[in-house]
Amino acid sequence: MIPGEDRAAAPSAAAPPAASGSAAPASSRDPRAIDPREPPRSSRREAALIAASVTACVALAVSFAFDPGRAGAPAMLAALGALYAVLAALAVMWLRRRGELRAALRPLSGDLARGALVAAGLYGLAMAVQLLLAPRGSPREAWVLRLYLQLGDPSADARVFVGALVFVIAALEEIVWRGLVLRALEGPLDRGAAWLLSSALFAAAHAPTLFLLGDPVAGPNPLLVAAGFGCSIVWGRVVHRTGRLAPAVFAHAFFSWAIVSFPIWRP
Repeated sequence: MIPGEDRAAAPSAAAPPAASGSAAPASSRDPRAIDPREPPRSSRREAALIAASVTACVALAVSFAFDPGRAGAPAMLAALGALYAVLAALAVMWLRRRGELRAALRPLSGDLARGALVAAGLYGLAMAVQLLLAPRGSPREAWVLRLYLQLGDPSADARVFVGALVFVIAALEEIVWRGLVLRALEGPLDRGAAWLLSSALFAAAHAPTLFLLGDPVAGPNPLLVAAGFGCSIVWGRVVHRTGRLAPAVFAHAFFSWAIVSFPIWRP
C-alpha cells in the first residue's frame, strides 16, 4: 500500500457527505449561475441580424415620420413610438433570456442626477453647435427650422404633450440601441468597436432626414445624423462607465425632452 492512500480515499471530515435527494448545485441547474456577470456572448450571425434588422426598421419608420407631408401630425410621433415599443419589448425579452435584465435596467441612487447632468451637457453643446453651424439669418438656419416644424409649432401649448411623448420614445430608443444593438455587437466585437459601430448605425438609421428635412438653398440637412452619432457616443460611454442602461436611458430621455420643451430655435 502507498503511504497516505487510505487518507486520500477517505471522505474529508470537514466536508460531510451530501444528503440523499439533496438539490443539485446551482451551477448545474443554471449555467449563468457560475458567473451571472458573464452572459453568453452573441454569435456573429445573431449580432449582424439584430443590428441590421433594427437599423432597417428604424430607417423605414424615420422615412415615414419625417415626411414633410406629416409635419406636426400625430402620426409622425405615433409611428416612431409604436415601432420602438415593439423593439423595446423584444430587447427586454432578449435581456431577460440572457439574465441581464435586472442588472441593466434597475435604477440606483444617483441615476436621475447623472442622467440629468449628461443631458444638460448635451443640451448646451446643441445650443453651441446651432449658433456655430446654423446661426440666425444664415441659409443653414432652415435646417433647424425644418426640424422643429416637423414636430409642430414649438410655441404651441401642445408642446407639453409632444415633449412627454418624445421623452418616452427616447427612453425606448435607448433600451433598443444600447440594451439590444450595442450589447449584441459586443459578442463578436470588442467593446470599442461595438460602441462605434452601434453609434454609426444609429446615425445611419436617421439618414433619410438628410433629404426629407433638407432645404433647396442650404442643401441636405445633417443635423439628426450628426446629433445621432455624437449623442450615441456619449450614451454608449455612459453605459460602459456605469455597466447599466438606466443612467443612459435617463440621459437620452431628458435631453430629447429638453430639446422639444425648451427649443434651441424659435420663430
